[in-house]
Amino acid sequence: MNEVTLIGQLVVDPTYHCTVHGQDLTRFELRTSSEVNTRTSATTAHHCIAWGPAALDLHKHLHRGDRLLVRGELLYRLHKWQRGKTYRVPEIHIREYSYLGKGGTITFTHSNKHLCND
Repeated sequence: MNEVTLIGQLVVDPTYHCTVHGQDLTRFELRTSSEVNTRTSATTAHHCIAWGPAALDLHKHLHRGDRLLVRGELLYRLHKWQRGKTYRVPEIHIREYSYLGKGGTITFTHSNKHLCND
């Protein structure tokens, strides 16, 4: 089973893209921290990707600093560096998410409308 659950904060505002095949895609980085001991904590940024209606909802509602719970699959994308070197980038492909905002948890309603077709 390949499932990742993360709770963290958005590092920057999410970016929206429409693929050449007309699919909605939103990318963002989620910063998580874990306590190593009582004085320090380690911080890690995770690349996250949402597709379709989830991509549209996350793009519309999320901003830098927002807290979010995501569940998804860990996949690796091959990326070619400027000098020709290829490396693997770990990404969380989101299946479920909940916005952890002020005053409680908000769950977004999925929409079938795609920005790509507008």
